[in-house]
Amino acid sequence: MRQAIYNSQGFEWDDGNSEKNWLLHEVTDGECEQVFFSQPLHIAADVRHSQRADRYLALGRTDANRWLTITFIVRKNRIRVISARDMNQRERAGNMPKQLKEIPRFTNEDEEREFWASHDSTEYVDWDKADLAVFPQLKPTTKSISLRLPLPMLNEIRLLANKRDVPYQSLIKMFLHERIDQELRRDIPKETA
Repeated sequence: MRQAIYNSQGFEWDDGNSEKNWLLHEVTDGECEQVFFSQPLHIAADVRHSQRADRYLALGRTDANRWLTITFIVRKNRIRVISARDMNQRERAGNMPKQLKEIPRFTNEDEEREFWASHDSTEYVDWDKADLAVFPQLKPTTKSISLRLPLPMLNEIRLLANKRDVPYQSLIKMFLHERIDQELRRDIPKETA
């Protein structure tokens, strides 16, 4: 498992998976990706379903402190999310039953997604034996966009970037990231922050 995690370099998305996770649980691709960059991140192998591709379950949180349970596979150094939903109370509290149930066999990803969408992972996975994981080579999915800025603003950004010795596009991303974090933290209720 450690080798597959260490070698993971990106994500593989398709309309079917991302749409279903959104329709079933209102979980976006971006939220799924955030879980893989957060700590702590608990990963457990699903050995029974790993014949064609390494399959795992993950417990982690998004940047907005939303705790998710994610089922995923690793294929050609890419993470492909099969199912994503909010953690239930038992998963968050770590209350594990004494006797684990056997994970059923799935004939396809849709079956697997439907199963994990409605079943408590603590009844099937011993999370006490899960590994804490870090994906050192993983990069978030990016998308090129066109952004029109007034020339004086762009020149000021370039000046600031030169002072920090970073490319100006990187500085723009840093500024956006800081502001998004600030806005998300402002919306988190005090008791969960």
